[in-house]
Amino acid sequence: MGRIKVVGVGPGAAAYLTGAAREAVASADTLVGGSRHLGSLAAPNQEVFALTGDLAAAIAFIRARMAAGREVAVLATGDPGLFGILAALRRHFSPDELLVIPGVSAVQLAFARLALPWDDAVVVSAHGRDNRAALQAVLGQAKVAVFTDPPPAPATLAGELLAAGAAPREVYLLGDLSYPGEAVYRYSLAELAAGPACPHRQVVLVFLTPREEPGR
Repeated sequence: MGRIKVVGVGPGAAAYLTGAAREAVASADTLVGGSRHLGSLAAPNQEVFALTGDLAAAIAFIRARMAAGREVAVLATGDPGLFGILAALRRHFSPDELLVIPGVSAVQLAFARLALPWDDAVVVSAHGRDNRAALQAVLGQAKVAVFTDPPPAPATLAGELLAAGAAPREVYLLGDLSYPGEAVYRYSLAELAAGPACPHRQVVLVFLTPREEPGR
């Protein structure tokens, strides 16, 4: 039996898909991923399986195709190991069964847009989960990136930080990174808590102390 390719397909735009990822996707017999990725990357001759909330069905499908000798590639947004599908796959397959091809994450692109290094940043996720980890990180660290849900989630997090007595922070909201509607906004915590208009579906928040602001 071969190995399952777990392919990081970047933050969205095809320009951020690596050469290794392109080769892995093109050589696979079967692609498993979100409908958006399948629609843009699948070739007519490739079998596809759209990921939904039913992980058990996806795992069963992958096992069946691997047993039949099919080469399977699982498409993961951004990097598979950064709050991606790799953790779920590790619960069902051994490391020897997985070939992971890293991708460009939205966090990498967020710091690139701000021209900031991020080796000293803490990265957490409040996407599809509560804000406890994000609150703890922002309250205790100087540079934090947060994956979060679309508005009003960013305003809710900012309000919770203010209620917890957070020190003044500059916040960058980066929306729909790599897509045509990409935008970067700069707020104080109070401004973000007020719920400014923001039409983006994909959101990364970067919290900085004033000395860490871009250009300083």
